[in-house]
Amino acid sequence: MKKQLVYIIIFDVILASLLIYQTYFSSHTWEGPPEKKFTIKQGENLDDIIDDLHKNDIISSKTLFKIVVILSGKSDQIIANTYLVRNGMSNKEVLSVITGKESFVLVRYTLPPGSTLRQAAKIAEKVLSHSQTKFLKEAENDSLIALLGLSGKIKNLEGFLYPESYDVSPGTGEKELIAILFNEFRKRVLNNEEIINEIKKSESDLLSTVTLASIVEAETNVEGEKAIIAGVYLNRIAKGMRLEADPTVQYALPGGPKSRLLYEDLKIKSPYNTYLNPGLPPGPINNPDVSCIRAALFPASHAYLFFVATGNGGHTFTETYSEHQKAVQDFRRNRSNKR
Repeated sequence: MKKQLVYIIIFDVILASLLIYQTYFSSHTWEGPPEKKFTIKQGENLDDIIDDLHKNDIISSKTLFKIVVILSGKSDQIIANTYLVRNGMSNKEVLSVITGKESFVLVRYTLPPGSTLRQAAKIAEKVLSHSQTKFLKEAENDSLIALLGLSGKIKNLEGFLYPESYDVSPGTGEKELIAILFNEFRKRVLNNEEIINEIKKSESDLLSTVTLASIVEAETNVEGEKAIIAGVYLNRIAKGMRLEADPTVQYALPGGPKSRLLYEDLKIKSPYNTYLNPGLPPGPINNPDVSCIRAALFPASHAYLFFVATGNGGHTFTETYSEHQKAVQDFRRNRSNKR
């Protein structure tokens, strides 16, 4: 009888040990990449978080994971953030990640549309403590420029770092970050068959397309105006007129952009100054998004040659210089009335 009781106790101990191992230490694997991003939103309760973990195939059992959380007493230590979770983690390891005990928290790097390389470097310095100088040097990466087929044509990747929000590891270096931004450009633009086929069919090339797109990006954030503005500049080129695009002068200013250009600024000697030089500038003046690239490739068909801001975010488009002068006077009058 005593012997039988001993066997029962041993069996129960083994069973309990297996259950504890399964609950805490047994790893769960998924088919696919070695890592996954997982975001916990502000205000989510424990059940919501566990549901999301299960839906994302990060944990195998919602019940077992909840037991781990409750027994650990850490349900109030889970932090809203974006995390990098490795394939094959145990429940205990996943809990360590989402309570901030492991260094898998990601930081968000956001490059707004129309940002220049210098602005991208400043954001990298703020978010990732990067060296601006090193970032800009890495943006001259010959191998990435070669991938674009632009070796000898451009000196840096201005225009080819895609504006988007990226969740990256705090340890991401300058070269790695630039590669991430460039790869997004490749995905959105170079791997887009419609865009690449249109570039091949047109008289343009990738560099000219992105250059025009960057000017459009700097001129407007009104979606319906982008193709119209691209059409204006192409009409001016077709007629042998200089672009006279203010954003190109802003880009050329040694001290950086001004809130308002002066007449003397339009005389600055730079290949980017389209008040002095015919055609497009030698390269992009910022990093445009795909909507502006599409506008450059599929411009609106019209006879407009001029446009001026209305003061409310949009523009007035005109065909003749006299019409343009009237639109400029209207803009100045409206601006004076608002003061």
